[in-house]
Amino acid sequence: MQICSVFKKCGGCSKLHINYEEQLKIKEKNVLSLFDQYQIKPNNYHGITPSVDIYEYRNKMEYSFGNEYKDGPLVLGLRGKGKKFDVYYTKDCKLVDYDFNNIVIKTREFFLKKNIPFRNYKNHSGFLRNLGIRKGLKTGEILLNLVTSLDNTYYQEVETWKEEMLNTNLKGNIVSIIQSKTESKANVVKADEMEILYGRDYFYEKILDLTFKIGPFSFFQTNTKGTEVLYQTALSYAENSDVVYDFYSGTGTISLLLANKAKKVYGIEIIKEAVEAAKQNAILNNINNVEFVNKDVKDFVKQQSSTEKPDYIVVDPPRAGLHPNLIKFIKTQQFNKIIYISCNPKTLIPNLKELSDLYTISDFHLVDMFPHTDHVESVVLMTRIDK
Repeated sequence: MQICSVFKKCGGCSKLHINYEEQLKIKEKNVLSLFDQYQIKPNNYHGITPSVDIYEYRNKMEYSFGNEYKDGPLVLGLRGKGKKFDVYYTKDCKLVDYDFNNIVIKTREFFLKKNIPFRNYKNHSGFLRNLGIRKGLKTGEILLNLVTSLDNTYYQEVETWKEEMLNTNLKGNIVSIIQSKTESKANVVKADEMEILYGRDYFYEKILDLTFKIGPFSFFQTNTKGTEVLYQTALSYAENSDVVYDFYSGTGTISLLLANKAKKVYGIEIIKEAVEAAKQNAILNNINNVEFVNKDVKDFVKQQSSTEKPDYIVVDPPRAGLHPNLIKFIKTQQFNKIIYISCNPKTLIPNLKELSDLYTISDFHLVDMFPHTDHVESVVLMTRIDK
């Protein structure tokens, strides 16, 4: 069992001290108790699938510059649990691999030596805000995103930091270094201006047999190997069909994986940047039978006529669960089946209850993608009840 130096202080994980088998039992018990609470029962519960990797599984981290206590020295790490300002130096985090920790250590040492101020979110002064690190765990490609204020005073220091990063001994290969600049008063990772300091503004990662182009702000599941298990589980219920809808399609991962199961796939997603990325990923993988629609799911379903009905749909909503308009649409259309991928059991199970007059829960899986945290993913096959 591995414990890091700031466990129980930083907000990254909460169960690092608990045996992994016990963690799985806790997650399973919590989800199954929600079924009891809502008085519904899944048929064919397949248990909880453990994460392929228990440690070093994350492909993305967003670190903050700050200090651990008032007037303390600069650190780079994660905010404390329940803390608004305190940042803990996560130099030996167990959720990420050697490259992440090495970059954090070298970056912190560099800016500490240069005495460059970090952002003070009380008086809105200071230069250094965040460091985003993303890595293709299959490709080894690394993207760094240094988030700063718009101040150009430290231009030369940032250039020198870039060179130091490129000369750092890493297992992976840095293909992109970006500086994102913002004066936002909120503690958020964003770019009002973006400058490519080195390479390109994206990296590549592979999921199953597909390649994905990922930018500094692209949504992509944070556990690459776990994502493959999750999507393979969901796709095992995707039969050959003429038309499939993929609601909340993001950057198109599931839609593109569905492409060899259907003559036509429609991916519906509200975020324009995600849709553009999805279209690029379709071209990258030479897939021509997927169409991405940049619309809010609730608006898309209002415009669909009853004649445009696929045999089944796939839904992978955000933590808030299915929008009421989509639930209404499902009840009206009465698809033969629904494949529901969920990151939040607390919204999944109420949604299943709402649809229980029309659908039975034919199969239910739990897939752990976030060891040492409270989070767990679910895959549900819902089959229409013949009346």
